[in-house]
Amino acid sequence: MGEVLASLPEKQATEWRYRLMSPMGVYPNSSVHVDGASLVITEGLVSLACLESENCIEIGLKISILCSSVEASDTFKFYSFPSYHQLLDPCLPSELADTLLFDVQQKQAGEYADQGETIPEFDWYENSKGASLPPILGGTEYHKVNLELDMDVIKSLYQSWKDRPCAKLRSAVRAIIGCNALSCHHQFRQEACGLLLDGLRLLQEVEGFHSDSAYLSTVLAQLGDNAEDYLISRQQMSEKIGPIDFHRLFVQSCTQLRKYLLGH
Repeated sequence: MGEVLASLPEKQATEWRYRLMSPMGVYPNSSVHVDGASLVITEGLVSLACLESENCIEIGLKISILCSSVEASDTFKFYSFPSYHQLLDPCLPSELADTLLFDVQQKQAGEYADQGETIPEFDWYENSKGASLPPILGGTEYHKVNLELDMDVIKSLYQSWKDRPCAKLRSAVRAIIGCNALSCHHQFRQEACGLLLDGLRLLQEVEGFHSDSAYLSTVLAQLGDNAEDYLISRQQMSEKIGPIDFHRLFVQSCTQLRKYLLGH
């Protein structure tokens, strides 16, 4: 399987932590590598790996992919398991796929249980009969889409994200990423809507952010100007926004965020 490569340092082996991705999400068909972070795509495992020395780069890579094009935000859903895992041995970015597969297999086999190096997802989701587990843990196949990604745009978005240590921007993006994950579960659509509205509201307070979307402007106007109005409107709108409108709102939010990150 081919890989999309960008800024892939190969000078020395480094330490990585990673999270498994659930087959309930929708993923690219090829791996994506940027400085310090990799979305690793294999047949049996999809994982997001980050350098131990970096902070917040997992959500930075996710939002960079989602915002890279309308097609990307229209298609991909990143559903991560909650636990981080440490690779047992340092490796080069180009070795991540094989190293991750070996790491999960070794930990699943219990060879490192006495060190606390296990894969708890295997136990937590065992009763689901594999509905949420990746193939390497006996679960279902991943849903991958053969959508061509613009790595130049992804790299630019990722770098712009890293260059902006703005608490409001990072909180807004976390909310948008969270709603993207919750949208994998149809029964959590109301909660996903609420998180998306939180993200939009926070973006309005980010210096230099401006939305040229009439649709988003209308939604934001309905949310009110003060905290009390916002909380009431958020609850009402979360209950009323249907799946199609939610999807439209998400795609337009990613589009406006893309314009902001590439324009500053």
